[in-house]
Amino acid sequence: MKHIFLFIPFLWLALPFYTHAQIGMGGQPHPSAVLDLKSPANDKVFYPTRLTTAQRLAVPNPQAGALVYDLDKGTLYLHDGQNWFPLAPTTSGQLPPIDRTASDGAANDQFGLSVAISGDYAIVGALGDDVGSTIDQGSAYIFVRTGNGWVQQAKLVASDGATNDYFGYSVAIAGDYALVGAYSDNIGINSGQGSAYVFMRSGDEWIQQAKLTASDGAPNDEFGFNVSIAGDYAVIGASADDNGSNTNQGSAYVFVRSGTTWSQQAKLTAGDGAINDFFGTSVAISGTYIVVGAPYGGGAISPSQGAAYVFLRSGTTWSQQAKLTAGDGTADDQFGVSVALSGDYALVGAYYDDPGGLTEAGSAYVFIRSGSTWTQQAKLTNSNPASGHLFGFSVALSGNYALISAYGENTFQGSSTLFVRSGSTWSRIRKITDSSPSNTFNGISVSLSNGTFIIGASNFRNAQGKVSFGTVD
Repeated sequence: MKHIFLFIPFLWLALPFYTHAQIGMGGQPHPSAVLDLKSPANDKVFYPTRLTTAQRLAVPNPQAGALVYDLDKGTLYLHDGQNWFPLAPTTSGQLPPIDRTASDGAANDQFGLSVAISGDYAIVGALGDDVGSTIDQGSAYIFVRTGNGWVQQAKLVASDGATNDYFGYSVAIAGDYALVGAYSDNIGINSGQGSAYVFMRSGDEWIQQAKLTASDGAPNDEFGFNVSIAGDYAVIGASADDNGSNTNQGSAYVFVRSGTTWSQQAKLTAGDGAINDFFGTSVAISGTYIVVGAPYGGGAISPSQGAAYVFLRSGTTWSQQAKLTAGDGTADDQFGVSVALSGDYALVGAYYDDPGGLTEAGSAYVFIRSGSTWTQQAKLTNSNPASGHLFGFSVALSGNYALISAYGENTFQGSSTLFVRSGSTWSRIRKITDSSPSNTFNGISVSLSNGTFIIGASNFRNAQGKVSFGTVD
């Protein structure tokens, strides 16, 4: 079936007239109108083109101003020349997420593999972006919330970027500062040592302020595998760092800013770290606390059960305060593949957990701090858990809300679930799905800030990738 936008069916009516003619149907047109539709008896309504979400997204080259009623979403969508966005709440009372892509996106960029949001600013990594002729150098994009929704403000690239740096594999943002990891960057003769770049916002411009590297960096450390930033502090994971004879034990580095200078303040390692723990796979910072995931920890007794470690800063010293593990953890859960931190709460993903015997359905665990003690408060699972959902691969936490992805659901079409806390109880309030086809990887990354979320789908359209912005209510 062919679907024709509302401005096309009336084109033939205008042909016999001058191009500035007005058209009125059911009455005289208003002086300011080119087309004016009236119902003389006030008993007729106007029906715009009605399409399913899949049909709407398949419309070739829609122009700015195109209007469609989405049958699946239950709301009107307007095209702004680049993307579709909803005009009214859906029947559930919630606006569907708004999709955004890179202005210069191309196949295999993997835009959306990493995301972060802070207030009115968001950052999206595209580690596979080719910058000029430099293959897989990688980039990151800044989006800002305006009266017209979320718009791209800047594209960030490393000043010394090179082939296969994978700049944008990890991203973080807080206030006027953005942090981008390039875990495959070669530092001198050290192949794959890795680095991270700090950018600062000045007006509408984002300027590279510093390049961070480990003081004791070595080949294949993967420094920059994960990053987080808060205030004047940044934490960078080096998940494959060798500590002594412990190959791939992993570590995390803390940097502090003074003026425009970033200096390494501490190197964090697990008190009981062992070979192939990959400590630093995930990192998060909030206030004076840092949490670091080691998803392959567990030793010979329970390999890859995983753990997460909490560190507390006192002055310039960071000390391990707690080791977090799942109350029902078993081998190969990979607890710690993702972490989030907000106030007195920590959220840890275990995407290979088998809840109810469902292989790799996944889960996530909430911990609460009282004094210096961290206690498991809840175990969160998907609303319809099934094998291979990988729930918990990416997690986010902000205030009383948690967002947890299951990018493997529905043959890797993916989903994300919002939870809200009331007292000590965490309840599901919304499941966010996408109408894109399977293998989109919707939920490969998530972030949450003050009631607004961003979700990455890095495999969308031949791995060009996209992100979706939305609100919790």
